[in-house]
Amino acid sequence: MSLQLRIAWIDADLQRTQLALRLLARPGEGWLLRHIAHPEREDCGPGGWSAVVLCLAPGAQALPDWALAPAPWPLLLCLAPGQQALAAQALRRDARGPAGGDYLVSSDQDGLAEWDFPRLHACLAALLRPPAAPPRQREQLAQLHTALASMSQGILQTDARGRVTVYNQRALELLNFSEALMASRPTLAQLTQLQLQRGDFGGDCTLVDGRGREYIQGGAREFSPELYQRQTNCGRTLEVRTKTLPDGGLVRTFADISDYVQVHGELRRSEARFRSLCALSSDWYWEQDAQLRFADITGVAAQRNTLLQTWLGRTLEEIGAANMGEAHWLLLRERMARREAFRELELQQRAGDGEPMWIALSGEPIVDADGALQGYRGVGRDISRRKRTESEIERLAFYDPLTGLPNRRLLRDRLARLCSALERSRRHAALLFIDLDNFKDLNDTRGHERGDELLVLVAQRLCECLRAGDTVARLGGDEFVVLSEGLAFTAEQARGDAEEVARKVAQALSQPYVLSDGQGCHTTPSIGLTVFAHPVPATEELLRQADFAMYQAKAAGRNAIRLFDPGLLEQMRARSQLEAELRQALSLGDLRLHYQPVVNVAGGVIGAEALVRWQHHERGLVAPGEFIPLAEQTGLILPLGRWVLQRACEQLAAWAGQPGLDELVLSVNVSARQFRQAEFTDQVRAALRASGARAHLLRLELTESLLLTDTEEMIAKMVELRAEGVGFSLDDFGTGYSSLSYLKRLPLDQLKIDRAFVRDVLTDPNDAAIVRTILALARSLDLRVVAEGVEIDEQLHFLRQHGCPAFQGYLFGRPVPVHEFERACRPAA
Repeated sequence: MSLQLRIAWIDADLQRTQLALRLLARPGEGWLLRHIAHPEREDCGPGGWSAVVLCLAPGAQALPDWALAPAPWPLLLCLAPGQQALAAQALRRDARGPAGGDYLVSSDQDGLAEWDFPRLHACLAALLRPPAAPPRQREQLAQLHTALASMSQGILQTDARGRVTVYNQRALELLNFSEALMASRPTLAQLTQLQLQRGDFGGDCTLVDGRGREYIQGGAREFSPELYQRQTNCGRTLEVRTKTLPDGGLVRTFADISDYVQVHGELRRSEARFRSLCALSSDWYWEQDAQLRFADITGVAAQRNTLLQTWLGRTLEEIGAANMGEAHWLLLRERMARREAFRELELQQRAGDGEPMWIALSGEPIVDADGALQGYRGVGRDISRRKRTESEIERLAFYDPLTGLPNRRLLRDRLARLCSALERSRRHAALLFIDLDNFKDLNDTRGHERGDELLVLVAQRLCECLRAGDTVARLGGDEFVVLSEGLAFTAEQARGDAEEVARKVAQALSQPYVLSDGQGCHTTPSIGLTVFAHPVPATEELLRQADFAMYQAKAAGRNAIRLFDPGLLEQMRARSQLEAELRQALSLGDLRLHYQPVVNVAGGVIGAEALVRWQHHERGLVAPGEFIPLAEQTGLILPLGRWVLQRACEQLAAWAGQPGLDELVLSVNVSARQFRQAEFTDQVRAALRASGARAHLLRLELTESLLLTDTEEMIAKMVELRAEGVGFSLDDFGTGYSSLSYLKRLPLDQLKIDRAFVRDVLTDPNDAAIVRTILALARSLDLRVVAEGVEIDEQLHFLRQHGCPAFQGYLFGRPVPVHEFERACRPAA
């Protein structure tokens, strides 16, 4: 008894076949369509079909031979117009036999179209409709169909003579039997013989287990065992069960237990792997008894570790751990009392050599069938190497690699923890910002290695002179921070405590140092400090306050201590406001260039220096000394310097062709930070190209401090721009550290004598000697000289007397807007 109607759809047209499979395979009808592409194939006729649909090609003139032979299934012909005669040949009663058949002529000359399928479905349903049966029989038949179809097992039932009377589709799938075969009502012996011939059981029935092999080898003629297993040629495993019925028939079921067998095999292999891993792994297995004493510790790693063997017979608390306090043990006891699993419980032990050893345990409870706790079991591992790695990662992330002190990140973390401590204690704390005076000079003159060595010594002295609970951090460079906790309850007394800590630090850091090169070194600190209590200001705000106080100490002459005064907060805000306004001035064009003339011995204007001025919308003209240092500190000097360079080039281009102006050399001050930019030379070339200015009229003024570091790189940039025609002047000459060996290598055009020497040239013999020396040096190096700050005739007379060729100062003119400067330079009409 089949649960599905198997219909052969014979059609060479693949597109039409796909349409048929979609339109005819309706849910609930049990139609199972199988496509056969070529009607001439020999397997089209035979087979256990419920019906066969043959779609002839429009040009076909004859039917295949099998379509004219008697068959147990009905035949439905799908014809094109003009092929009706073929239907008469195939559907004669003497040709088809009792199965009968029908035909359908398509409405399209090319064969079946989509609108023909409703008629096709009706014809096919009529052919497949069984003869009418009594209602009770139909109900029982439907119930049997439902029961057989719902089974995941294959089932065969035989009568007393061994013939198969009942089967389901699952049995045909598992045993690879056809409907046509089962329609002939074969016996179990016949089916078994067929399987033997096909080799379903393997050579000598090796695919059948020992319980059923003899039965199969005997052709299934003897008494069947109740249970045996066999494998299919494709590797599936079937469990075969047989039950004898009262009438002598049999019911045999076939269950595909491949998944169960696979899982069971995996379990066996998993157990074997587990045992191998226990023998090879660096982890070990442990087990505790009901009293939570270690009863078993196994594994190769455990055998090598003598410390672990001392655990046997003891509980974890009895063993102890350096990192576990009473609160930790209490939490563990409570968890194990609730029979909870725990993972990665880290315990610090002491190995036999005295080195710290870290062990991680993971465990789960052992409970018997009655629910009683039998103990715990789990795995453990030595994590000492991981802990050392984590410690190194933490050191790199939270500590300064040079000095080993906490870095800014760890300082921020400790400040955050200090918040709750101050709330509880109601005490004060202090933050000291320490900057080493003249540290750059040591780096520049004796190298960065000596500078780093000094920083390490400073860090050591800080740690030695402070309390154990204080935090010493290095923010970078020569900047250190001290966080001192536990100061007095009152603000006034706390400030006194903080100043005492600062004096102690200053005294320690001011002592001489001896570096590894055998030479001594001396430095002093500038210290700014701020005192605070709960609620604690933000970390950056505290650092800003202490930093501000430190700059006050620097301004006071260095080697000083300054306490942050809340009254200075307004100055900080004003400074921040000035910074914001300067940024806005850059974007809105509120900056101006003023020009101060440079004259020759005869008093004629030969050039000018471009000096930036800020025309504030409320405060009027802001002095350069007020905003230039701010621009240097905030980095605004870079966009400001680019603006000055671009505007100066534009002015040179505007003076081209104007009498009295077109040959003037225009000097532009360049900051060290601006000149060190990798793209500086490109910026200069771009400004010249964009403006059309002549490069030989542009002179860049550099300071001596710029040449103290990265000298080779600076010279390379100067040479590159010099090749473009740009000139260079060394500004404020004599105030810095100039090496004559470097000076002769620099592609300079001019030296500018600093105004400090010119101011006292008449009253200070040293200044007069320095000026004469500079003039002589310039002549020997074939360099032009400009004396800055010339304000009175006597100074001019001295400079002329000693051969100075050019001058700049209030005696000849103050810096003025461009229109005033142009009016003064143009020849009289």
